[in-house]
Amino acid sequence: MPAASLADLLARVDSLNTDAAYRHDVVGETITVTDPADPEYSLTAALDGASHTFTITEVKPAQPAGPRRFDAGGIYNAAKRNALRGHMPQRRTVKEGLLAFLERNGWKRA
Repeated sequence: MPAASLADLLARVDSLNTDAAYRHDVVGETITVTDPADPEYSLTAALDGASHTFTITEVKPAQPAGPRRFDAGGIYNAAKRNALRGHMPQRRTVKEGLLAFLERNGWKRA
């Protein structure tokens, strides 16, 4: 299957916005994924329309320095459960979904 043109690929990006937790947007010749609940997180796919390749850049929030503090209740604490919403498993799924979308459209990682 031939690779989708840059214009066709960018026109299909909105179809990725099925999960309200993350937002996929076209910015120039990039696809940017953001988490409205965590403005420090972003995932960017820079696209090269001539070679139908892409590079991925992920910016994660800074981890707190110093010893970890454990609150009573562990993950059973409601505040902690809410804080866990945007962490690794969900972000990994979003990243894998973006990679699959690009590969399905015939694009390769640079």
